[in-house]
Amino acid sequence: MSERSKKARDLFYRKGDPMVAISAPSPLAARMLERAGFEYIFLGGEATFGTMIGTPGSYLDTSEKVAIAKYFVKAVDIPVIMDCDEVCGRGAAFAEKATEQYIDVGLAGLDLDDRVLPQERGAGQVEHEHHIASVVPIEEMVDKIEAAADVKKRMDPDFVLRIRCYEFSDRVPLGFPLSKTIERLQAYERAGADVLYLGEIENAEDVKTVLKEVNVPCTVPAAWMNYELAKELGVCEVRHPYELVMAMNASGWQFLTDFKERGWDASIAMRDRFAGNPYMAEQGALNIRH
Repeated sequence: MSERSKKARDLFYRKGDPMVAISAPSPLAARMLERAGFEYIFLGGEATFGTMIGTPGSYLDTSEKVAIAKYFVKAVDIPVIMDCDEVCGRGAAFAEKATEQYIDVGLAGLDLDDRVLPQERGAGQVEHEHHIASVVPIEEMVDKIEAAADVKKRMDPDFVLRIRCYEFSDRVPLGFPLSKTIERLQAYERAGADVLYLGEIENAEDVKTVLKEVNVPCTVPAAWMNYELAKELGVCEVRHPYELVMAMNASGWQFLTDFKERGWDASIAMRDRFAGNPYMAEQGALNIRH
């Protein structure tokens, strides 16, 4: 049993104080998030793996993700949870093995989702969130959740299984009424989901309806969801996955273009601008004056 898994479970089940989560693009960024007071680290497909590999939509298999996860787990003391989108379209045996490996490496939880990715394009060329071909049959998804839940019961009962449901998405070609999607969510809960992720749910009224019908915490990854609304509705988490990677990339690009134009003067200006920033000071950069 892991202390970090227990902490993660406590965070998701905490009442009246939703977490605010920003994905970590690197182990150093994970340390920054921890230092800034964020309560857990999430490793997401684009924000983390797309950054580390350098290509949006990059596909990584479980062994590659395990290797990456080790660095993040060692970098921080707070829980680390990973998006396991490589399990999309794979069977229960694959989900079982992946869960074993992720628990072994020290993760506190994982995300499994019910998307079916387009067959005409390889996963490595798909920016996943924007290309949802369909969702898998409920029975198939239940088998995967049950397989993962059996592993966690044996290895780490507090390990958090967050199950993503994308049946809300208007990009799913068939379309489903909310009542049918709720039946799917209830099946996921019975199978062993600790947390439900309401992918692309469109409005607060639908969130209210769902929350009345399920008994586990729900994450709502919507741009319109803020802390105050999440608290009012009873949602367990507010997600802004790309904010840190955008800030780091945008500020880095701004500096590089300025340096290309002005040379060392741009670096001096940067040092002056960030004189009070602990990360600038800890690099010793404030003492370097060319």
